[in-house]
Amino acid sequence: MKIPSLLSGVALIAFAVAAGAHAHLEKASPADGSVITTSPSNLVLNFSEAARMTALSIQKGDGPKQSLKPLPTAAAQQISIPLPSLTPGSYEVSWRVVSNDGHVMSGTLHFTLAPPHAADQPAEPSAQH
Repeated sequence: MKIPSLLSGVALIAFAVAAGAHAHLEKASPADGSVITTSPSNLVLNFSEAARMTALSIQKGDGPKQSLKPLPTAAAQQISIPLPSLTPGSYEVSWRVVSNDGHVMSGTLHFTLAPPHAADQPAEPSAQH
């Protein structure tokens, strides 16, 4: 009776490992929740395994979603997509990928492009007396 229980336990563990083997977003640039001060030229998404991007959009505040294209046609673990020039504000990026095992994964990330601070601007030369 112990062997069937042991086999059931091993099967459950194997299933749990296989179920968790989908492409998950591990890192993004700009990072989720980050505040940046310059408009990034690219969005870079790093996944836990190779995936094929099937949809990608960016939305500023309550504005309309803008599809980001062209999407790469080959599966990759790191996907880099050019971004349009962004203006200060809060952004939401929505993505969808298909992993090599055929599972569709999707998610969102948020970042804020802050306006340049006055302290970051070069000081004007002071008049000497």
